[in-house]
Parts: sequence; C-alpha cells; structure tokens
Amino acid sequence: MNARPHLIARVRAEFARSEQDKSCHFFPLPDDGELPAMLYAYCGFGIVPGQAEALDRPAGMPCLQCLMAAALSGSSV
Repeated sequence: MNARPHLIARVRAEFARSEQDKSCHFFPLPDDGELPAMLYAYCGFGIVPGQAEALDRPAGMPCLQCLMAAALSGSSV
C-alpha cells in the first residue's frame, strides 16, 4: 500500500468560529501537487489554505474521524 501524504492543520485562531474549527484535522494532499482553493479533511471539513495553521503533529483536540481515517489509510506527513 502506498502511503498518501497529508497535512495536519486547523483554522487559525482569528478565523475560528466553532470548536470544530479549533480541532486539528488531517487533509490528504492532492496527487498532482496543485493547491486547490479549498482543502477537505478526511472527515469532510473544508478549510481555505490562507486561513489554515499547519501543524507538525496533532495539537489540541484532534478530529477523531480524521485521525482514524489517516491511520487506516497508511498516510504519512
């Protein structure tokens, strides 16, 4: 199985509107390397790249659905 790279990120504090926004999510990166206008996490949560805070590891409250999906997909950072 090929590991799919992903980004761990959350909405930057000044853009967070809810507790879900404050959770860190796992975003699979596009295969072609192009950065889309909106990134979608494994759980379906969408984030605008300019409003994202990239993390080098899960921080705060991780999204459980994203965490499980990333682990099961064999993803790598």
